[in-house]
Amino acid sequence: MIVAPDPMAAPVPSVATRSNVPQGAPAVSTQPVLPTMLVVDDEEGPRLSLRMVFKSDFLVYAVENGEKAIEYARHHPVHVAILDIRMAGRSGIEVLRSLKEIDPNIEILMLTAYETIETARQSLRLGACDYLSKPFELPVIREAAARALRLRRINDAVLATQERLHRLTDQLHDTALKEEMARTTNQIYAGVLHDINNPLTVIVGFLETLELRLSKASFLHGAELDSVREDLATVSKQVNTCYAIASGYLRSLGKRHLSSRDVRISQVLTDLQTLLKHHPAIKGGHLAVKLLDKDVTVQVNGTELIQILLNLTINAFQSSPKDQTVWVTAEVINDPLPLDRMVDGPGQLVVGRDLLANQSPLVALSIMDQGAGIAPDVLPRIFEPYFTTKAEKGTGMGLAIVSRLIRDHRGLICARTKVGEGTTMTVYFAAHEPSPSNEPFKI
Repeated sequence: MIVAPDPMAAPVPSVATRSNVPQGAPAVSTQPVLPTMLVVDDEEGPRLSLRMVFKSDFLVYAVENGEKAIEYARHHPVHVAILDIRMAGRSGIEVLRSLKEIDPNIEILMLTAYETIETARQSLRLGACDYLSKPFELPVIREAAARALRLRRINDAVLATQERLHRLTDQLHDTALKEEMARTTNQIYAGVLHDINNPLTVIVGFLETLELRLSKASFLHGAELDSVREDLATVSKQVNTCYAIASGYLRSLGKRHLSSRDVRISQVLTDLQTLLKHHPAIKGGHLAVKLLDKDVTVQVNGTELIQILLNLTINAFQSSPKDQTVWVTAEVINDPLPLDRMVDGPGQLVVGRDLLANQSPLVALSIMDQGAGIAPDVLPRIFEPYFTTKAEKGTGMGLAIVSRLIRDHRGLICARTKVGEGTTMTVYFAAHEPSPSNEPFKI
Protein backbone atom coordinates (compact mmCIF):
# COMPACT_ATOMS: atom_id res chain seq x y z
CA MET A 1 0.00 0.00 0.00
CA ILE A 2 1.29 3.47 -0.92
CA VAL A 3 1.07 5.88 2.00
CA ALA A 4 0.82 9.43 0.64
CA PRO A 5 2.53 12.13 2.69
CA ASP A 6 0.47 14.87 4.26
CA PRO A 7 -0.22 17.27 1.35
CA MET A 8 -0.37 20.28 3.64
CA ALA A 9 3.05 19.66 5.16
CA ALA A 10 5.96 21.88 4.14
CA PRO A 11 8.53 20.26 1.80
CA VAL A 12 11.44 18.55 3.50
CA PRO A 13 14.74 19.23 1.68
CA SER A 14 17.06 16.33 1.03
CA VAL A 15 20.19 16.37 3.17
CA ALA A 16 23.59 14.74 3.04
CA THR A 17 24.03 11.45 4.85
CA ARG A 18 25.49 11.77 8.32
CA SER A 19 28.61 9.85 7.28
CA ASN A 20 29.44 12.57 4.75
CA VAL A 21 28.99 15.47 7.14
CA PRO A 22 31.85 16.56 9.43
CA GLN A 23 31.11 16.07 13.11
CA GLY A 24 29.30 19.09 14.51
CA ALA A 25 28.58 20.56 11.05
CA PRO A 26 24.97 21.24 9.96
CA ALA A 27 23.41 18.95 7.37
CA VAL A 28 23.49 20.43 3.86
CA SER A 29 21.42 19.81 0.75
CA THR A 30 22.99 17.51 -1.83
CA GLN A 31 20.30 17.82 -4.51
CA PRO A 32 18.71 20.83 -6.24
CA VAL A 33 15.31 21.86 -4.91
CA LEU A 34 12.59 20.65 -7.28
CA PRO A 35 9.74 22.89 -8.47
CA THR A 36 6.40 22.38 -6.76
CA MET A 37 3.34 20.81 -8.39
CA LEU A 38 -0.13 20.98 -6.85
CA VAL A 39 -2.58 18.26 -7.94
CA VAL A 40 -6.31 18.78 -7.18
CA ASP A 41 -8.72 15.91 -7.91
CA ASP A 42 -11.55 14.45 -5.82
CA GLU A 43 -10.71 10.95 -7.09
CA GLU A 44 -7.88 9.11 -5.36
CA GLY A 45 -6.75 7.20 -8.47
CA PRO A 46 -5.70 10.24 -10.57
CA ARG A 47 -4.05 11.83 -7.52
CA LEU A 48 -1.88 8.77 -6.92
CA SER A 49 -1.14 8.34 -10.62
CA LEU A 50 0.01 11.93 -11.06
CA ARG A 51 2.11 11.73 -7.91
CA MET A 52 3.93 8.68 -9.30
CA VAL A 53 4.31 10.16 -12.80
CA PHE A 54 5.94 13.40 -11.61
CA LYS A 55 7.69 12.36 -8.40
CA SER A 56 11.14 12.66 -10.04
CA ASP A 57 10.49 16.07 -11.60
CA PHE A 58 8.42 17.93 -8.99
CA LEU A 59 7.63 18.11 -5.31
CA VAL A 60 4.06 16.86 -5.77
CA TYR A 61 1.27 17.80 -3.31
CA ALA A 62 -2.05 16.13 -4.02
CA VAL A 63 -5.32 17.26 -2.38
CA GLU A 64 -8.90 16.15 -2.87
CA ASN A 65 -10.75 19.49 -2.97
CA GLY A 66 -10.45 23.12 -3.91
CA GLU A 67 -10.50 24.48 -0.36
CA LYS A 68 -7.35 22.56 0.59
CA ALA A 69 -5.65 23.58 -2.66
CA ILE A 70 -6.32 27.29 -2.09
CA GLU A 71 -5.20 27.08 1.52
CA TYR A 72 -1.97 25.36 0.46
CA ALA A 73 -1.25 27.93 -2.26
CA ARG A 74 -1.68 30.79 0.23
CA HIS A 75 1.21 29.49 2.33
CA HIS A 76 3.50 27.70 -0.15
CA PRO A 77 4.98 28.53 -3.55
CA VAL A 78 3.36 26.60 -6.42
CA HIS A 79 4.98 26.47 -9.86
CA VAL A 80 2.55 24.19 -11.75
CA ALA A 81 -0.95 23.02 -10.81
CA ILE A 82 -3.10 20.27 -12.35
CA LEU A 83 -6.84 20.71 -11.67
CA ASP A 84 -9.80 18.46 -12.35
CA ILE A 85 -12.68 20.59 -13.66
CA ARG A 86 -15.56 18.64 -12.09
CA MET A 87 -15.10 18.18 -8.33
CA ALA A 88 -17.31 18.13 -5.28
CA GLY A 89 -17.42 21.56 -3.66
CA ARG A 90 -15.50 24.15 -5.65
CA SER A 91 -15.19 23.39 -9.35
CA GLY A 92 -11.84 23.38 -11.12
CA ILE A 93 -12.76 26.68 -12.82
CA GLU A 94 -13.36 28.32 -9.43
CA VAL A 95 -10.08 26.94 -8.08
CA LEU A 96 -8.26 28.16 -11.20
CA ARG A 97 -9.60 31.68 -10.65
CA SER A 98 -8.62 31.65 -6.97
CA LEU A 99 -5.10 30.31 -7.61
CA LYS A 100 -4.48 33.01 -10.22
CA GLU A 101 -5.59 35.65 -7.70
CA ILE A 102 -3.09 34.28 -5.16
CA ASP A 103 -0.23 34.04 -7.68
CA PRO A 104 -0.81 35.03 -11.33
CA ASN A 105 2.38 33.19 -12.31
CA ILE A 106 1.15 29.71 -11.36
CA GLU A 107 0.89 27.72 -14.59
CA ILE A 108 -2.24 25.57 -14.56
CA LEU A 109 -3.25 22.46 -16.54
CA MET A 110 -6.96 21.56 -16.60
CA LEU A 111 -8.15 17.92 -16.71
CA THR A 112 -11.68 16.74 -17.48
CA ALA A 113 -13.57 13.64 -18.54
CA TYR A 114 -16.47 15.86 -19.72
CA GLU A 115 -14.80 18.09 -22.28
CA THR A 116 -16.79 20.95 -23.80
CA ILE A 117 -15.69 23.85 -25.98
CA GLU A 118 -17.08 26.33 -23.47
CA THR A 119 -15.16 24.96 -20.48
CA ALA A 120 -11.96 24.86 -22.56
CA ARG A 121 -12.44 28.48 -23.60
CA GLN A 122 -13.26 29.55 -20.07
CA SER A 123 -10.17 27.79 -18.70
CA LEU A 124 -7.82 29.40 -21.21
CA ARG A 125 -9.49 32.79 -20.75
CA LEU A 126 -8.80 32.61 -17.00
CA GLY A 127 -5.12 31.84 -17.59
CA ALA A 128 -4.80 28.06 -17.85
CA CYS A 129 -1.89 27.10 -20.09
CA ASP A 130 -3.35 23.80 -21.33
CA TYR A 131 -6.54 21.71 -21.35
CA LEU A 132 -6.38 17.88 -21.43
CA SER A 133 -8.92 15.07 -21.45
CA LYS A 134 -9.23 12.12 -19.09
CA PRO A 135 -8.00 9.47 -19.26
CA PHE A 136 -4.71 11.18 -20.09
CA GLU A 137 -1.85 9.63 -22.02
CA LEU A 138 1.45 9.62 -20.14
CA PRO A 139 3.62 11.29 -22.86
CA VAL A 140 0.96 13.96 -23.45
CA ILE A 141 0.66 15.04 -19.83
CA ARG A 142 4.43 14.91 -19.33
CA GLU A 143 4.96 17.24 -22.30
CA ALA A 144 2.16 19.56 -21.11
CA ALA A 145 3.73 19.82 -17.64
CA ALA A 146 7.16 20.45 -19.14
CA ARG A 147 5.74 23.28 -21.28
CA ALA A 148 4.02 24.76 -18.25
CA LEU A 149 7.25 24.71 -16.25
CA ARG A 150 9.21 26.33 -19.09
CA LEU A 151 6.62 29.10 -19.32
CA ARG A 152 6.77 29.61 -15.54
CA ARG A 153 10.55 29.93 -15.66
CA ILE A 154 10.31 32.49 -18.49
CA ASN A 155 7.86 34.56 -16.40
CA ASP A 156 10.17 34.28 -13.39
CA ALA A 157 13.09 35.50 -15.52
CA VAL A 158 11.09 38.53 -16.70
CA LEU A 159 10.15 39.39 -13.12
CA ALA A 160 13.74 38.98 -11.95
CA THR A 161 14.96 41.29 -14.71
CA GLN A 162 12.36 43.91 -13.82
CA GLU A 163 13.43 43.69 -10.18
CA ARG A 164 17.05 44.29 -11.17
CA LEU A 165 15.94 47.33 -13.15
CA HIS A 166 14.13 48.68 -10.10
CA ARG A 167 17.25 48.16 -8.00
CA LEU A 168 19.34 49.96 -10.60
CA THR A 169 16.91 52.88 -10.62
CA ASP A 170 17.05 53.03 -6.83
CA GLN A 171 20.85 53.07 -6.91
CA LEU A 172 20.93 55.89 -9.46
CA HIS A 173 18.59 57.92 -7.26
CA ASP A 174 20.35 57.07 -4.03
CA THR A 175 21.22 60.10 -1.94
CA ALA A 176 24.91 59.29 -1.85
CA LEU A 177 25.04 59.07 -5.63
CA LYS A 178 23.18 62.36 -5.96
CA GLU A 179 25.70 64.02 -3.62
CA GLU A 180 28.59 62.55 -5.60
CA MET A 181 27.07 63.77 -8.86
CA ALA A 182 26.60 67.22 -7.38
CA ARG A 183 30.38 67.44 -6.85
CA THR A 184 31.08 66.66 -10.52
CA THR A 185 30.56 68.70 -13.64
CA ASN A 186 27.29 68.76 -15.56
CA GLN A 187 29.10 66.94 -18.35
CA ILE A 188 29.56 63.76 -16.27
CA TYR A 189 25.91 63.83 -15.17
CA ALA A 190 24.68 64.30 -18.74
CA GLY A 191 27.01 61.52 -19.90
CA VAL A 192 25.50 59.01 -17.47
CA LEU A 193 21.97 59.83 -18.58
CA HIS A 194 22.87 59.72 -22.26
CA ASP A 195 24.82 56.46 -22.12
CA ILE A 196 22.31 54.56 -20.00
CA ASN A 197 19.48 55.71 -22.26
CA ASN A 198 20.64 53.44 -25.11
CA PRO A 199 20.59 50.11 -23.21
CA LEU A 200 17.40 51.14 -21.40
CA THR A 201 15.75 51.81 -24.76
CA VAL A 202 16.84 48.34 -25.89
CA ILE A 203 15.47 46.81 -22.67
CA VAL A 204 12.10 48.53 -23.05
CA GLY A 205 11.81 47.37 -26.67
CA PHE A 206 12.57 43.73 -25.83
CA LEU A 207 10.27 43.72 -22.75
CA GLU A 208 7.38 45.15 -24.78
CA THR A 209 7.90 42.43 -27.39
CA LEU A 210 8.06 39.73 -24.68
CA GLU A 211 4.93 41.05 -22.98
CA LEU A 212 3.05 40.96 -26.29
CA ARG A 213 4.17 37.38 -27.00
CA LEU A 214 3.34 36.12 -23.52
CA SER A 215 -0.08 37.81 -23.49
CA LYS A 216 -1.09 36.10 -26.73
CA ALA A 217 0.32 32.61 -26.11
CA SER A 218 -1.17 30.01 -23.80
CA PHE A 219 2.12 28.15 -24.04
CA LEU A 220 5.40 28.47 -25.92
CA HIS A 221 7.38 25.77 -27.65
CA GLY A 222 9.88 25.19 -30.43
CA ALA A 223 11.26 28.22 -32.26
CA GLU A 224 8.95 30.64 -30.39
CA LEU A 225 10.29 29.43 -27.02
CA ASP A 226 13.90 29.69 -28.24
CA SER A 227 13.25 33.24 -29.48
CA VAL A 228 11.82 34.30 -26.10
CA ARG A 229 14.83 32.78 -24.32
CA GLU A 230 17.20 34.74 -26.60
CA ASP A 231 15.32 37.98 -25.96
CA LEU A 232 15.43 37.39 -22.20
CA ALA A 233 19.18 36.78 -22.38
CA THR A 234 19.61 40.07 -24.26
CA VAL A 235 17.51 41.95 -21.69
CA SER A 236 19.53 40.48 -18.81
CA LYS A 237 22.81 41.40 -20.48
CA GLN A 238 21.62 44.94 -21.13
CA VAL A 239 20.80 45.30 -17.43
CA ASN A 240 24.43 44.31 -16.82
CA THR A 241 25.47 46.93 -19.39
CA CYS A 242 23.58 49.60 -17.41
CA TYR A 243 25.43 48.52 -14.27
CA ALA A 244 28.75 48.60 -16.13
CA ILE A 245 28.12 52.10 -17.51
CA ALA A 246 27.08 53.48 -14.13
CA SER A 247 30.09 51.80 -12.47
CA GLY A 248 32.39 53.22 -15.13
CA TYR A 249 31.29 56.78 -14.42
CA LEU A 250 31.60 56.23 -10.69
CA ARG A 251 35.14 54.93 -11.23
CA SER A 252 35.93 58.00 -13.31
CA LEU A 253 35.00 60.14 -10.31
CA GLY A 254 37.82 58.44 -8.43
CA LYS A 255 40.14 58.67 -11.45
CA ARG A 256 40.01 54.91 -11.98
CA HIS A 257 39.45 53.28 -15.36
CA LEU A 258 37.49 50.27 -16.55
CA SER A 259 39.74 47.35 -17.36
CA SER A 260 40.22 46.34 -21.00
CA ARG A 261 40.44 42.88 -22.47
CA ASP A 262 40.50 41.32 -25.91
CA VAL A 263 37.20 41.79 -27.74
CA ARG A 264 36.31 39.91 -30.92
CA ILE A 265 35.16 42.35 -33.60
CA SER A 266 32.70 39.97 -35.29
CA GLN A 267 31.00 39.23 -31.96
CA VAL A 268 30.64 42.94 -31.18
CA LEU A 269 29.07 43.63 -34.59
CA THR A 270 26.69 40.70 -34.17
CA ASP A 271 25.71 42.06 -30.74
CA LEU A 272 25.14 45.50 -32.27
CA GLN A 273 22.61 43.99 -34.68
CA THR A 274 20.82 42.29 -31.78
CA LEU A 275 20.65 45.46 -29.70
CA LEU A 276 19.28 47.61 -32.52
CA LYS A 277 16.63 45.06 -33.55
CA HIS A 278 13.94 46.81 -31.48
CA HIS A 279 15.47 50.30 -31.21
CA PRO A 280 13.06 53.09 -32.23
CA ALA A 281 15.87 55.03 -33.96
CA ILE A 282 15.78 52.59 -36.88
CA LYS A 283 12.04 53.09 -37.54
CA GLY A 284 11.54 51.93 -41.13
CA GLY A 285 15.25 51.99 -41.97
CA HIS A 286 17.63 49.11 -42.43
CA LEU A 287 20.88 48.21 -40.67
CA ALA A 288 23.41 46.41 -42.88
CA VAL A 289 26.46 44.90 -41.18
CA LYS A 290 29.51 43.53 -42.98
CA LEU A 291 31.61 41.20 -40.82
CA LEU A 292 35.28 40.36 -41.23
CA ASP A 293 36.26 37.37 -43.35
CA LYS A 294 38.83 36.52 -40.68
CA ASP A 295 38.13 37.72 -37.16
CA VAL A 296 40.50 39.92 -35.12
CA THR A 297 40.45 41.26 -31.57
CA VAL A 298 41.10 44.67 -30.08
CA GLN A 299 42.10 45.43 -26.50
CA VAL A 300 39.17 47.64 -25.53
CA ASN A 301 36.61 47.51 -22.75
CA GLY A 302 33.74 45.62 -24.40
CA THR A 303 30.94 47.68 -22.85
CA GLU A 304 32.56 50.92 -24.01
CA LEU A 305 33.11 49.64 -27.55
CA ILE A 306 29.40 48.81 -27.75
CA GLN A 307 28.66 52.35 -26.46
CA ILE A 308 30.81 53.83 -29.23
CA LEU A 309 29.14 51.84 -32.00
CA LEU A 310 25.62 52.36 -30.65
CA ASN A 311 26.06 56.13 -30.44
CA LEU A 312 27.52 56.37 -33.95
CA THR A 313 24.91 54.06 -35.51
CA ILE A 314 21.94 55.77 -33.84
CA ASN A 315 23.34 59.16 -34.92
CA ALA A 316 23.59 57.83 -38.48
CA PHE A 317 19.92 56.79 -38.52
CA GLN A 318 18.96 60.20 -37.13
CA SER A 319 20.89 62.05 -39.85
CA SER A 320 17.83 62.08 -42.12
CA PRO A 321 14.07 62.14 -41.50
CA LYS A 322 13.71 59.65 -44.37
CA ASP A 323 14.13 55.88 -44.07
CA GLN A 324 17.65 54.89 -45.04
CA THR A 325 20.16 52.05 -44.99
CA VAL A 326 23.05 52.50 -42.57
CA TRP A 327 26.12 50.37 -43.21
CA VAL A 328 28.43 49.17 -40.43
CA THR A 329 31.57 47.54 -41.81
CA ALA A 330 34.83 46.17 -40.46
CA GLU A 331 38.15 46.03 -42.30
CA VAL A 332 41.64 44.93 -41.33
CA ILE A 333 44.40 47.34 -42.45
CA ASN A 334 47.84 45.79 -42.77
CA ASP A 335 49.80 49.07 -43.05
CA PRO A 336 50.10 52.05 -40.69
CA LEU A 337 47.73 54.93 -41.42
CA PRO A 338 49.12 57.91 -43.40
CA LEU A 339 48.48 60.29 -40.52
CA ASP A 340 50.35 63.15 -42.21
CA ARG A 341 47.67 63.12 -44.94
CA MET A 342 44.72 62.77 -42.56
CA VAL A 343 44.24 66.49 -41.95
CA ASP A 344 41.20 68.47 -40.86
CA GLY A 345 39.35 70.31 -43.59
CA PRO A 346 35.88 71.17 -44.98
CA GLY A 347 34.95 67.49 -45.41
CA GLN A 348 37.12 65.72 -42.81
CA LEU A 349 37.76 65.86 -39.06
CA VAL A 350 40.22 63.61 -37.16
CA VAL A 351 40.37 63.06 -33.38
CA GLY A 352 43.04 60.99 -31.60
CA ARG A 353 45.84 61.40 -34.15
CA ASP A 354 48.39 61.87 -31.34
CA LEU A 355 47.23 58.83 -29.34
CA LEU A 356 46.78 56.03 -31.88
CA ALA A 357 49.24 53.16 -31.66
CA ASN A 358 49.76 53.38 -35.42
CA GLN A 359 51.20 49.91 -36.01
CA SER A 360 49.77 47.22 -38.26
CA PRO A 361 47.48 45.46 -38.15
CA LEU A 362 44.71 47.96 -37.46
CA VAL A 363 40.97 47.42 -37.59
CA ALA A 364 38.71 50.08 -39.11
CA LEU A 365 35.05 50.14 -38.03
CA SER A 366 33.01 52.38 -40.33
CA ILE A 367 29.43 53.65 -39.98
CA MET A 368 28.06 55.07 -43.25
CA ASP A 369 24.76 56.93 -43.61
CA GLN A 370 22.83 58.42 -46.51
CA GLY A 371 21.86 61.59 -44.69
CA ALA A 372 22.29 65.26 -45.53
CA GLY A 373 25.97 65.39 -44.59
CA ILE A 374 27.60 67.88 -42.20
CA ALA A 375 28.04 71.52 -43.16
CA PRO A 376 31.68 72.80 -43.17
CA ASP A 377 30.96 75.34 -40.41
CA VAL A 378 29.38 72.64 -38.19
CA LEU A 379 31.95 69.86 -38.69
CA PRO A 380 34.72 71.25 -36.39
CA ARG A 381 32.30 71.34 -33.43
CA ILE A 382 30.59 67.91 -33.64
CA PHE A 383 32.71 66.35 -30.84
CA GLU A 384 32.20 69.24 -28.42
CA PRO A 385 30.11 68.52 -25.29
CA TYR A 386 26.56 69.95 -25.49
CA PHE A 387 26.87 70.90 -29.15
CA THR A 388 23.86 69.63 -31.12
CA THR A 389 21.99 70.33 -34.33
CA LYS A 390 18.90 68.38 -33.17
CA ALA A 391 17.30 71.34 -31.40
CA GLU A 392 15.17 70.15 -28.45
CA LYS A 393 15.67 66.42 -29.14
CA GLY A 394 19.46 66.38 -28.79
CA THR A 395 21.67 66.46 -25.70
CA GLY A 396 24.94 67.17 -27.51
CA MET A 397 26.63 64.37 -25.54
CA GLY A 398 26.67 61.39 -27.94
CA LEU A 399 29.69 62.27 -30.10
CA ALA A 400 31.49 63.88 -27.14
CA ILE A 401 31.25 60.56 -25.29
CA VAL A 402 32.41 58.67 -28.40
CA SER A 403 35.44 60.94 -28.71
CA ARG A 404 36.36 60.52 -25.03
CA LEU A 405 36.06 56.72 -25.07
CA ILE A 406 38.10 56.38 -28.26
CA ARG A 407 40.87 58.55 -26.84
CA ASP A 408 40.79 56.59 -23.54
CA HIS A 409 41.55 53.42 -25.53
CA ARG A 410 44.24 55.02 -27.72
CA GLY A 411 42.11 54.90 -30.85
CA LEU A 412 41.35 57.37 -33.62
CA ILE A 413 38.11 58.52 -35.22
CA CYS A 414 37.84 60.15 -38.62
CA ALA A 415 34.64 61.86 -39.83
CA ARG A 416 34.35 62.16 -43.61
CA THR A 417 31.30 63.99 -44.98
CA LYS A 418 29.87 65.61 -48.05
CA VAL A 419 26.80 67.84 -47.95
CA GLY A 420 23.89 66.12 -49.68
CA GLU A 421 25.60 62.72 -49.86
CA GLY A 422 26.06 61.51 -46.29
CA THR A 423 28.72 60.90 -43.65
CA THR A 424 31.13 58.10 -42.80
CA MET A 425 32.51 57.78 -39.27
CA THR A 426 35.54 55.46 -39.09
CA VAL A 427 37.06 54.29 -35.81
CA TYR A 428 40.57 52.78 -35.80
CA PHE A 429 42.10 50.54 -33.13
CA ALA A 430 45.24 48.42 -32.97
CA ALA A 431 44.27 44.79 -33.63
CA HIS A 432 45.68 41.27 -33.44
CA GLU A 433 44.54 37.74 -34.19
CA PRO A 434 42.50 36.08 -31.43
CA SER A 435 44.16 33.35 -29.42
CA PRO A 436 42.21 30.11 -28.83
CA SER A 437 41.94 30.88 -25.12
CA ASN A 438 40.27 34.26 -25.66
CA GLU A 439 36.69 34.27 -24.49
CA PRO A 440 34.53 36.58 -26.62
CA PHE A 441 32.89 39.61 -25.08
CA LYS A 442 29.11 39.42 -25.28
CA ILE A 443 26.45 41.98 -24.57
